[in-house]
Amino acid sequence: MFGFGKKKPQEVTLNSDQYKFEVEPEQNILDAALKAGVPFPHDCRVGSCGTCACKLTSGKIKPTADFSYVLDGEQLKDGMILACQSRAKTPVAIDVSIDSDAKASATKSYEGVVKKVKSLTHDIVELTIGIDNLEHSGMAGQYSEVLVKQVGNSRSYSFAKAPENENPGELSFFIRNVPKGRFSKWLFDGDPTGQKLEVNTPFGSFYYRDGKGTMVCIAGGSGMSAVKAILEKAAIDQVERDAVFLFGARTQQDIYGKEELEEIKKKWNPNYKFEYTYVLNMEPEDSNWNGARGMVTDYLKSDYIEKNKLEMKDCQGYLCGPPPMIDAAIKEFTSEGMPNNEIYFDKFLDSGSK
Repeated sequence: MFGFGKKKPQEVTLNSDQYKFEVEPEQNILDAALKAGVPFPHDCRVGSCGTCACKLTSGKIKPTADFSYVLDGEQLKDGMILACQSRAKTPVAIDVSIDSDAKASATKSYEGVVKKVKSLTHDIVELTIGIDNLEHSGMAGQYSEVLVKQVGNSRSYSFAKAPENENPGELSFFIRNVPKGRFSKWLFDGDPTGQKLEVNTPFGSFYYRDGKGTMVCIAGGSGMSAVKAILEKAAIDQVERDAVFLFGARTQQDIYGKEELEEIKKKWNPNYKFEYTYVLNMEPEDSNWNGARGMVTDYLKSDYIEKNKLEMKDCQGYLCGPPPMIDAAIKEFTSEGMPNNEIYFDKFLDSGSK
């Protein structure tokens, strides 16, 4: 009887020997790069954002999805692939643009346990996971992959705190109750305290970058987590710059995080300014709300740009939340002169499967 030998790992050479790492037979190239601590650009890791697009210069790969959903004809003709949807069949060489400020830590897998679930709003909770042997190497703004076996596929959640603000052996996340979401049902319908889960961490290209201009930060929903964590880290590091944080919500019942934002304001570099505003777009007109109203991007334009409080071409943007909010903010930022390469964002893609 003829047998087939066990498939061997294949070597990946990145940017002409800038990095080298091995890919296991059933592993995608991006996953292998991240586990090796390579700062490979990425966000969604499921083939929908295109952030991990790269050029295959030699060797053969096996696609695990149709690249044409994300890459156009010219890109495909030029040999572009998605690292998160590619397995190496032979040794391969790849060219990819890596941010000169990019940082990365090797991703690791941990067994954790639910320590606490704290209600923040009517549909958002803070989930605290305890991990005995945790080495928290992630950066504020990045995310973890959380897997509960009885729920199914893993879910991705941003760190809700700067690593320095976490208790030892803990990771915290803000999680929204998604209609028909299996993870949401597991988390919100009962008491999961004490239940075991798996955590893979860290992931993501959303984190603080050095700069001199004002940090213009916008978030919505559970997107508060990543932006707040980045601002906490900036306060800890006493960055020498101003920051403006606008949180877009529907009504007063969607407001949370005031205590933490006040703490950031208190700890911000005293030679610079940090301010935050909640902007409500569905608050009843006859309510007792005396704060900002409307769409958060409209408020940015009317209360900051048109009043010359901000010169957007000199600013740096940090965005986290629902895709429509992020897209509107990016459009506003760029139309006012902010360079695309100074805009950093993380889109929260909720679905009924979460």
